Amino acid sequence: MTKKNQDAALCSLLIQKLKEERHRNPQETKRTALRLALMAAIREGKVKPGERLPSESELARSLELSLGTVQSALGQLQDLGLIVRRRGDGTRIADAEPLGPNIWHFRFRVAATNRPLRLTQVKVEVLRTNERGPWSEHLGPGPYVVIRRRLTGDNINLGAEMYLPQRLINIDDIELSELEGVNLRICLEAFLGQRSHQANTLIAINHLSLRHAALFEMRPDNATFCVTACTSLGDGSPFYYQDIYAPSDLLILEI
Repeated sequence: MTKKNQDAALCSLLIQKLKEERHRNPQETKRTALRLALMAAIREGKVKPGERLPSESELARSLELSLGTVQSALGQLQDLGLIVRRRGDGTRIADAEPLGPNIWHFRFRVAATNRPLRLTQVKVEVLRTNERGPWSEHLGPGPYVVIRRRLTGDNINLGAEMYLPQRLINIDDIELSELEGVNLRICLEAFLGQRSHQANTLIAINHLSLRHAALFEMRPDNATFCVTACTSLGDGSPFYYQDIYAPSDLLILEI
C-alpha cells in the first residue's frame, strides 16, 4: 500500500473513531476526541510503532478540524510518549524513545520485550475525601481531591492515585475525558496556570492491599512497584502527592 493510501485509510479510521468518541461523550472537546481516537487506533494496532502519521495539515483537512486542534492533540500524545514529532520527519508512533523533558521521574519498560511501556487506555475517577494518610504530611490538612486512574498498556494494568488540596481545584470544573490520555501534571499545570518543581520521588516494592488490587484490577499476591512523588508549585506551596502502582514481575523501572 502506498503512503498516500495508508494516510487515507488512517484518516477514514479516525473519522469513525471521532464519531464514536463524540457519541460516547458529546461534551468533550474536539482536541480530546482526536487524542482518544488516536489512542484507540494505537491500542488496537491500527498504527504500528515507527509508522509515520499523515501530516498535521492533512489530518486537519481530512478530519475537518482546525490545525491548532490537531497540533494540540498531538502535543498531548507527545507528552505521554506515544508519538514522536521531529522537524523534517513528521510524526511517528513512538517505539523506544529516550526519556524526554516532560517525563520527570521514571519510565517503565516491558520485561518481556524490553520496550517502553505505552499506555493506551486510561479510566479516570475524581472524588473528594477528608481521609488523612501519607499525603497529609506533604499537602497539609484536607479536604483533598483524588484523581484515581487505572492505566493499561501492552495488556498490563497499572494504578495511580493523585491527591491535591481541594483549595487548588474545583472538581465540578473537571471534565473527566480531559484527564484521559494526558500527562496529568502538564494538564493540571495548564488548568492552574502555574508551573511546578520537579518531584521528590520514593520507590519501593510491596504487595498491594486488597482494596487497591480490586480498584486497579491487579493481583494482590504479586510484588508491586510503588512510586511515590511529592511535588510543589513554583511559589513553594504543595501541589500533589501521587502513588503509582505497577507489577514488578512484568515491568522494569527505568530512572
